[in-house]
Amino acid sequence: MNIRSAITFGAILSATALSGAAQGQGSAAIMLTDGTKMDNFNKVGDANWRVAERAIVANEGRGFLVSKQSFDNFRLRAEFYPDEETDSGIFIRCDDPQQISARSCYEINIYDTNTNRNNATGAIVNVVPPERSPQTELKWNVLEIEARGPQLNVSINGERTASVQDTKHALGPIALQFAKGVVYFRKVEVTPLSAADLEAAKSPLYVNCKDGFAILFPGEPQMREGRFTDGNGSSLPAHEYSLEKGGGRYSVTVVDYTSGPRADKAIVNYALDGLAKKGEVRNRANGIEVGISRPGGQINVAEPNGRQLRGSAYMMQHRLYITQADVPMGDISALQFEQSIAVTNRAGTDLDRVSPNNAEIRTYDCR
Repeated sequence: MNIRSAITFGAILSATALSGAAQGQGSAAIMLTDGTKMDNFNKVGDANWRVAERAIVANEGRGFLVSKQSFDNFRLRAEFYPDEETDSGIFIRCDDPQQISARSCYEINIYDTNTNRNNATGAIVNVVPPERSPQTELKWNVLEIEARGPQLNVSINGERTASVQDTKHALGPIALQFAKGVVYFRKVEVTPLSAADLEAAKSPLYVNCKDGFAILFPGEPQMREGRFTDGNGSSLPAHEYSLEKGGGRYSVTVVDYTSGPRADKAIVNYALDGLAKKGEVRNRANGIEVGISRPGGQINVAEPNGRQLRGSAYMMQHRLYITQADVPMGDISALQFEQSIAVTNRAGTDLDRVSPNNAEIRTYDCR
């Protein structure tokens, strides 16, 4: 595939699929510990867990506090305080309450100084690295974990660090870990999610965090590897995600500019020029900025065969995004497709953080 034209990758559909769509309404929260007792846990290992300063703390040995109750779908909120050398974490859906490990559970790590940055604080160990590992030492922090079917989301101090789908572990207890340094936990609270909560959290968005975008595909697209030839004659690797449905063809092409500019208006305009060659341009908007220094544009083309092409091109984070919706004239789905695109980081955080229409930072569930 030689991609020579551009695709629409434009404004964001704000009404769709925000993180936290279901808030566990109707489900009672379970306080595993408020920091003053450990009655809801069994000790595994020889860590010296105790209550001190209205928190559960350990600073010697190695081991876990393992919840007596098992959980499958839930939201967890915990406050923790580590020192400069802390190696700790929270393990969820553990297969065996007596054998706690990153192989038998999902381990959400608390380990700022881990030399393996893929498993540093905020990672789901050996499943997905953190988008950015926050510094948590010598202060109280809030860790939030969402386990919703195969969907796993992690945030620290309100910042999404990891999002992924994985099916290895479905049900089991929650374990607090101590391995090194010192760690305090308090206000560890779990809210089980009902079937209604799971249904409410479903989203029609297709979210691909590896290539950094979310969009309203009318189904599951197929990905093809290809090349994109830019205005300088350079051939660049590209991924095209496409789907044909209801007489229309919808696609998103992501061009890799890792060795090139982070963003460039000339590259965006060249992509739009390629789309303009497909027919009569009915309208074209250049110079759209998504956030700061993120050039983009949109175009509407009447094709010679009587069909309509709505497209866009945007560039940020060393990627060119091109969207195209080729549909029968007047089909509103093309506009919906064009307007629904959002650019994300690897943890599913919407990178359009400064839009006046956005009341808060949005996050999407990575697949």
